[in-house]
Amino acid sequence: MSNRPCSLQPLFVFALVFCCNQSVQSQSTTNDWPQWLGPDRNGEWSEQGIVETIPDEGLDVAWRVPINGGYTSPSISGDRLVVMDWIKDEVTEDSKRQAGVIEGTERVLCLNTADGEQVWQHEYDSTYQVSYPGGPRCSPLIEDERVYTLGTMGQFICFNINTGEIIWQKNLAERYSAKPPVWGFASHPMIVGELIYCTVGGEGSGVVAMNKFTGAEVWKNLTAEEIGYAPPVLMQSSEGQQQLVVWYDVAIVGLDLNSGEELWSQKFPSDSPQRPSVSIATPLVIGHQVFVTNFYHGSILFEVKDDNKTKEVWDTQDDKQHANDINTIMTTPIVKDGYIYGLAGTGELRCIHVESGRLMWRNYQALAVEGQDELAPVMRMLGFASLFITRNNDQELLFTDQGELIIAKLTPTGYHEMGRQKLLEATAESRGRTYVWCYPAYAAGQMYVRNEKELIKVDLRAASYE
Repeated sequence: MSNRPCSLQPLFVFALVFCCNQSVQSQSTTNDWPQWLGPDRNGEWSEQGIVETIPDEGLDVAWRVPINGGYTSPSISGDRLVVMDWIKDEVTEDSKRQAGVIEGTERVLCLNTADGEQVWQHEYDSTYQVSYPGGPRCSPLIEDERVYTLGTMGQFICFNINTGEIIWQKNLAERYSAKPPVWGFASHPMIVGELIYCTVGGEGSGVVAMNKFTGAEVWKNLTAEEIGYAPPVLMQSSEGQQQLVVWYDVAIVGLDLNSGEELWSQKFPSDSPQRPSVSIATPLVIGHQVFVTNFYHGSILFEVKDDNKTKEVWDTQDDKQHANDINTIMTTPIVKDGYIYGLAGTGELRCIHVESGRLMWRNYQALAVEGQDELAPVMRMLGFASLFITRNNDQELLFTDQGELIIAKLTPTGYHEMGRQKLLEATAESRGRTYVWCYPAYAAGQMYVRNEKELIKVDLRAASYE
């Protein structure tokens, strides 16, 4: 292991790139992006003065730094950026490779946001035995002077963000006798008050709450065949009680934040789940309602009543073709003004009316193949496509799995594209397509995003192009 300042070395990258209440504890400002989906874990960036189209000369890439494999989004607090990568051991024995075992080294990198220079680095051996062994999946979580990282195989570490000193660490897979999920640990941890919450797996430890200062276990609950990948989110009851909402392979449950007691449960899917389980996209909490979407089983919207009973509002499980719903594979949808916008499993952007579940429109333009008509048959073959959607006031910033930034407005009447620019090459490959699987970070007028080879900083301030 090492924990030292050094320069990034040029080298070579899934993860399930996988959200939402101001009560999530953070000392960050709107100029920070300290965790998965931003300051409030809801995919919103409230900063003003951001470009509303792509300037003629293109957006300015302020710096580029080399990085290795991984799908980890960067997290930012002040002048510190933290990201993870993985260096694959190219000399792993053939017998191990045939068994799906690949040796390598995971790294936690802290950079200066101004120039991309490295502040500190920590590395540790990490042998992968998962599908899509491309690198770490989870976004670092920053609070005050601490940053928490979770590696693909369960290595959970709390660092001092200024020095890189380890405050505490534990291997979740070993500690809880939990077999890593098929696609690795990919559910982003969440802090509320003095507790940090993780989905883990194992007997009675599907969800574990730990003291954020020491790592000591406070409570654990749930046993699941597959705990899945969806991050936990917060919901507030009509009586003002905060609850932890967790979606795993067979149900969505509400847990008491302090004790882990199960308060309510909604079965989903209604029949046996697809295996491996694809509970991936972050659940949306809409008041006292919860929305989840799954590639194989479609979507469900249900309400949690005052008596902690759940009531289904609508679901689309009977539509086996999923022609009129959102059946996303990985993309976390957004909700805005009574409508849900998300990506169907075919790569088609869709708008759904929250109250009725009615499909308002569908559009292939965001992930259109160059030179093809919007509705050409080839467009319907974009299975397992991804799109990372961020609200910025009255517009949306869409980062495609082809490395393009799109500025658009999503409204109940349709998709309105204002401009796009290719920023990164799609360097990884799966199912016959190349892709970039990284949710961007947005902070202080800048966009930070990576592929499997480089991390870049892009200036999005409108004033920079006047």
